[in-house]
Amino acid sequence: MSINFLLDENIPFALIEFLQKKGYSAEHLKKIDKVGIKNGEVYQFAEKKHFWIVTRDSDFGSYKKFIDYDVAGIILFKLSKTNTQYLITTLDKFLKTHHKLLLSKHLIMIKDDKIEVYK
Repeated sequence: MSINFLLDENIPFALIEFLQKKGYSAEHLKKIDKVGIKNGEVYQFAEKKHFWIVTRDSDFGSYKKFIDYDVAGIILFKLSKTNTQYLITTLDKFLKTHHKLLLSKHLIMIKDDKIEVYK
C-alpha cells in the first residue's frame, strides 16, 4: 500500500523532497494549482486521491469533519517553532517511531511534547 501526502499551503515545499526521499508520494496544493481553495475542497480532493492531509491549519483538527470525509488521514502540526528544519526534524522523528499509524485512517496531532492520535 503506497502512502500519499497532500501538503497544505502552509507547509513548506521542502517537505515534498523530504517525503519523496523517504519513499512516499507527496503533492503540494500550490504546485497543483489549488491555491486558495476552501478546506472542504481540500478534503474532497484528498478523498478522491486517498491522500493524507498534512497541515498546520487547526481547522483540520475537527474530529467531525475528519470522520465525515474518507481521506487516508490527517497530520496536523501544532508546534511552537515554525521554521522548516524543525518541522522536518519533527516529521522525521514521527515517521521513524509511528510509521504504522499511516496504514489506517487517523487524525494525528503532532505537538512539541506529545502526539495525539484519534481514530
